[in-house]
Amino acid sequence: MSSEVNPFIHGRAVSPADLFGRDKEVRRLCSRLAAGQSTAVIGMPHIGKTSLIRCLEDAEYRRACVGELLSQDVFSYLDAQTLHGMQHQGEFWARALTPVEAMLGDGKEEVLGPVAGLYRVAESNQFGTAVLQQLFAGLAKAGRRLILLLDEFDDFLTHPVLNSAEFYGGLRSLASLSPGLMVVFATRKELDQLNELTQTINPHGSPYFNVFTEIRLGALPRNALPKLLEKAGGRFGKQDQQFVSAVSGLHPYLAQSAAAMLWEAHEDGLVGAERYTRAGRAVYQQSRKHFADCWKSWSNEMKKAVTVITLCQIPKLIPPHTFHFPELAETLYDYTPELEKLEAGGFLEIGQEGDWLVKQGAFTWWMADELRRSVRDEKEFSAWLQAQELDGFFTKKEREKIGGAVRTGLSKLGKGAVTLIESFAKGLGESTVKQLGG
Repeated sequence: MSSEVNPFIHGRAVSPADLFGRDKEVRRLCSRLAAGQSTAVIGMPHIGKTSLIRCLEDAEYRRACVGELLSQDVFSYLDAQTLHGMQHQGEFWARALTPVEAMLGDGKEEVLGPVAGLYRVAESNQFGTAVLQQLFAGLAKAGRRLILLLDEFDDFLTHPVLNSAEFYGGLRSLASLSPGLMVVFATRKELDQLNELTQTINPHGSPYFNVFTEIRLGALPRNALPKLLEKAGGRFGKQDQQFVSAVSGLHPYLAQSAAAMLWEAHEDGLVGAERYTRAGRAVYQQSRKHFADCWKSWSNEMKKAVTVITLCQIPKLIPPHTFHFPELAETLYDYTPELEKLEAGGFLEIGQEGDWLVKQGAFTWWMADELRRSVRDEKEFSAWLQAQELDGFFTKKEREKIGGAVRTGLSKLGKGAVTLIESFAKGLGESTVKQLGG
């Protein structure tokens, strides 16, 4: 039995050494911080937002990126999902300032000058915005800044205390006016969405998040995949790389997952179509919760567009391609903004024929099974649309077209996702045999 450890990581944030294909985004983020700009890192679920912002905690990684420009800064990481027990926003700032308090406790008061006194004043005043401005001004005079890394920022929108004008307004004021504080937060939502969702508590003031610049994360660049797969130590060939690319669409979580499952198939001695079928089914099992999470995070307009695109794409995945639904594409004309957002997020791409395609092959498997389980007749299709809150987004004509396409497509799918996986694996397996001269 092999004693080697599977080197591919999925399901958690990766270390800087395993953060492939994000050099451009990291350099851009570090450059903005060096220039004193607070930033929002935006991307779909599991696209690597946490990994990106946490790599900033690594001093060597920062130094390789921007030299000594951030060497005097103090970094503090908070996950919003861990903050729901707080009773007052002062507790948030006490947590955020923990690294500063630790520096004061390490006997660095001489280096930090009056910061110790300013910290005690802020603490005694429950870290109100006015005293925090004084504290951060003092920190800046001492040649230091607090760089606050806020993960899962969307979670603040449901926080019983921090989802408030007091918190968002204070954060905006401090991030824009205090030279001793930079804020980086990771979110699934775009800044205009955050501004819209907080408008009810801020009907007349400036939008809370217009002082942040955006960095958007999408799919990995193509040159990142060979570097990632080098971790396999020569075990993966050309078809293996094609497998990972097609299944993941270069989404980092899916790419790591596909590579991990392929590693296990290799360790079990599988080759050809059997190798890719085993790995494909394992990836599908691993990724179902991920796709359900993505689906939940999308707007209804996005869900409608993705449903239509997937239904148009599935026939192309099952030889001999005897059924297709070109009329469905007509329903996409009004959704260009949503399609462009999904493209920027690395989920969609424009194919050679000018049509929209889902990049992530594993999603088509998930969607096929989602529809197969839920849609068998007109009544069930209507119930599915209602469950997805999509019933008001389709005209009667569109419902008839899409419902018919769903039922026709499902009749050709046989075993649903398994049929698509086996068809894909067979194509890769035959290609492998040809390369080997079989």
